[in-house]
Amino acid sequence: MEGLSEKRIPIAIVGLENAGKTTLAKRLVTGKFVPTISPTQGLDIESVELKGSLFQLFDLGGHISFREMFWKTYVQLSHGIIFVIDSSDTKRFDQVVEWFWKCLEWNHTAPILILANKSDIAQIELDELMQQIKLDQLPKKNPQRSFRIFQVSMKEGTNFIEAIEWFSQKILPILTQKKVKLIGIYLYLPTGIPIASHRFTKTGEDFDEDMVPGFLYALDQFASGVIGPSEGLNSITTEHGRILTVKREGVMCAIVTDKESDPITSRIIAESFLTYVEASFAKSIKIFRKEGKIRFPKTLIIDFLKQEFAQNVVF
Repeated sequence: MEGLSEKRIPIAIVGLENAGKTTLAKRLVTGKFVPTISPTQGLDIESVELKGSLFQLFDLGGHISFREMFWKTYVQLSHGIIFVIDSSDTKRFDQVVEWFWKCLEWNHTAPILILANKSDIAQIELDELMQQIKLDQLPKKNPQRSFRIFQVSMKEGTNFIEAIEWFSQKILPILTQKKVKLIGIYLYLPTGIPIASHRFTKTGEDFDEDMVPGFLYALDQFASGVIGPSEGLNSITTEHGRILTVKREGVMCAIVTDKESDPITSRIIAESFLTYVEASFAKSIKIFRKEGKIRFPKTLIIDFLKQEFAQNVVF
């Protein structure tokens, strides 16, 4: 792993249940076919190195309840989408079409790789499959999006390398092109109690940074009451900038940027920061929630940003 960038590029792997999503993720990680014992329940996350970069794979469960619960959030967060189709299961193509186009609506910019899996037992020709999912309409609706479809067999490895080669070539340049002008980042408990914060631009006013999480908590409670508890506060656009919040069960992160910053990259930064904190400071957060006495490193936020997103963040 020497020389490998630690920046994780998020990729959503979607498709109906039993399409071959987990088999794809395992082949990417191990380089070989690994039979899937049971369907993914909700979400699995894998990391894999491709061409010197680290990709974070969101392997999303394909059952209808998981589609409705998880897909939108992770498709919106991702820099690339892999849509896996079971080309032997022609009876469910109406569902494939519906959810394929939902994914495209949720994320207007990400390159999309369409994998017509199980080509070894396929019951449909590629041209007919393209007509079924109305792929010819994609260039008209979104001429800027990169996309391509491959007939593959995850089991036999047919066309697998060619498909991933194309996808990685489209994905890798994207992250370096997107910049975020940070105003502030705030890490806090779901109750509004601050954990760590850093403000990048000074206003000259005597401003208590610890008040921000409490303010955001109050807004979230209000938004949850108006919109619904499953939504709450996700994004606020003000006269001077944008506030994006990401929630986990035990900790929350708010990232404040100027209005010109890319919101997808901003949200990816917040998601990645929470993942890092949960993995590296799980015990500290547990104690902090109980006693409120743990002091986190002062340079926690800056160190993370410089390591993970130095090319994307304007300090």
